[in-house]
Amino acid sequence: MPKKWSGEKLEKDQSKLGIILDSITKRSLRLSLVDAFLYSLMVGLGETYLPAYVLSIGLGEIYAGLLSSLPLLSGAVIQMLAPRALGALGSTKRWIVLSTGLQACAYLPLVYFTVTRVPDFWTLFVILTLYWGAGFAASPAWNYWMGHLVPTQGSSQFFSRRSRILQTGILLGLILGGVALHNKVRIGPMTSVFTGLFGLAFLCRILSSIALSQKNFHSSWEQRRTWSIRESWIFFREKVPQNKFFVYLFVYITTVFVSSPFVAPYMLAQVKMDYGAYMGAIAALMLGKIVMLWFVENLKGAREGFDLLRWGMIMVSPLPILWAFSTNYQYILMLQVASGMAWACLEVGLILIFFQDLERDEKIPFLTFYNLLNSLGILAGTGLGALWLYFGHATLQSYWGLFVVGGILRLLASRPLYIQIKKWQGSINSPRVPERKAQL
Repeated sequence: MPKKWSGEKLEKDQSKLGIILDSITKRSLRLSLVDAFLYSLMVGLGETYLPAYVLSIGLGEIYAGLLSSLPLLSGAVIQMLAPRALGALGSTKRWIVLSTGLQACAYLPLVYFTVTRVPDFWTLFVILTLYWGAGFAASPAWNYWMGHLVPTQGSSQFFSRRSRILQTGILLGLILGGVALHNKVRIGPMTSVFTGLFGLAFLCRILSSIALSQKNFHSSWEQRRTWSIRESWIFFREKVPQNKFFVYLFVYITTVFVSSPFVAPYMLAQVKMDYGAYMGAIAALMLGKIVMLWFVENLKGAREGFDLLRWGMIMVSPLPILWAFSTNYQYILMLQVASGMAWACLEVGLILIFFQDLERDEKIPFLTFYNLLNSLGILAGTGLGALWLYFGHATLQSYWGLFVVGGILRLLASRPLYIQIKKWQGSINSPRVPERKAQL
């Protein structure tokens, strides 16, 4: 009898432990959604309006363009030290919270300068390098952490929901910031609208960092290996076909950014949209993303990142060419909705590949190099597009030519990337890790 009683007690204790662990996981996933919303508000209120701030202090369009791209690259280079620094710190969770908190603090000198004096180019360059470097440094470790928290079953629903929340938060921040700038809203002693925007962005990211600090991270999840830059590079170089996928993805990203950064200037400078029309076009893009993410979240059956990436790539590639057909506002709105839907597939597809198809121990070295390649692709593509417009004197016809060339380059680059997707997908022969039971 005592043995039977002790067996029943053990089963009950194990059952209780399972319920507790399940509730901890659910709480952590809810906190991840809170983090996503607060982070996206920071992007919408702060990051989006950094170029506008640069223009407002009189640095000019060239410097605004440089500060939109160069700090991305310098930040990506700095974050190459993140794996070794993470190993020295010895805590993945602490590293992520520290990095996101540091990213938030990058807004504080901006708040200071909006109140006191105008910063020079190099001061802003250092501040924005800190901002991007801290954000990039947190990303691979965050992905590794989520690999432990998010159950394989339902991962596409969770990340679709998280992405939908991200787009909603960015849209809300964009609208709030745009309305504040348009109406020159100032609160109390604030000497500039940007003081309020950057202050709110700082607050949102700090609260996001606090939400991250409350999520569960078990000590057994801690990485035992410390990655140097050289070790990360050797690992990246020898891992086939994953490394080839990332290289061809870099080429594709480069072609994407030949034309995509110039859609906004095209709408404002060539189509002559007023503030309301421009905000409507941005809202249409976000609406398309939200609709597609809702569809992916509620779609029955399993969805692989490779499939979503392929569909996203098929839709995204020819889109620039369509911009050369008409300047009609209703046509542009429909094109923006279609663009949003296409980009949602591509972005969620990449997220799921990083989560589902990279082994946990691969995430930090691979995503560290991905951040670098992604930044290089953005810089190279934007530079090529800028040269095209410079030599074409930024006329309506030169914009149309850029969009057509950009679309053709995307189509050409999509073929080898498509082949690498098939090779990576075909190389996955080992069975999946058993799915953890947790309801999202």
